[in-house]
Amino acid sequence: MRCYLFTSSCSFAAILVAFLSHGNLVAGNEVLNNVVDVGVYYESLCRDSMQWIKEKLLPSYDQLKDYINITFIPYGKASHTKSPVTGQWQFSCQHGSSECEGNMAQACGIHAIQKEESAEKVQQLTVSLVGCAMTSRYPPSSVPQCAKKAGLSKQAEESINKCIEGSLSKELLVANGERTSALNPPLSFVPTITIDGVNSKEIQNQAFSDFPKLICDYLAEGAKPLLCSRA
Repeated sequence: MRCYLFTSSCSFAAILVAFLSHGNLVAGNEVLNNVVDVGVYYESLCRDSMQWIKEKLLPSYDQLKDYINITFIPYGKASHTKSPVTGQWQFSCQHGSSECEGNMAQACGIHAIQKEESAEKVQQLTVSLVGCAMTSRYPPSSVPQCAKKAGLSKQAEESINKCIEGSLSKELLVANGERTSALNPPLSFVPTITIDGVNSKEIQNQAFSDFPKLICDYLAEGAKPLLCSRA
């Protein structure tokens, strides 16, 4: 199932001022900088999400890792409500309850890495964990095994298991839902990729056609990896 978005110069002096003031270069509607923030709004059982992570993100990650900050937000076209009777959160996901479980498990993994691992390892371990889960035979149940495969610490593994079994997993998924609901324009295709917090048809199209070039276009000259010379 297709997991659809969208229906739809400044002077040198101004560029120089922007660079001196903010450490970034502004060209047209793009901000040129040294590190690009990449948001990935996805679902654990969405084939398009699996495909994008496997074919677009993972192959170029090692060459781009020093130039991007990746945030994974597993939720997508889900919804959540709180029961007035029990006070418990209830979720409905595009690909069924198993996807909700997978979204929660990955949210737990992402949270555990941020909590338990050293800051310099957070992004690499997160990409390894999510990449492993989303390329596994069944993403919803793969997070504990992928935590071991990715080399997470024992503390992080224990944190993941405790989170999955407890209420924190639901709280994390609610937070992801609120973040997803805040997208402008609203999410209508999964996965949705944002650059520096911007969500647009152009970004989405290029993220799928040539993700490395998308990142390279946002990097300032002199601050680009070798990959950009071929992108």
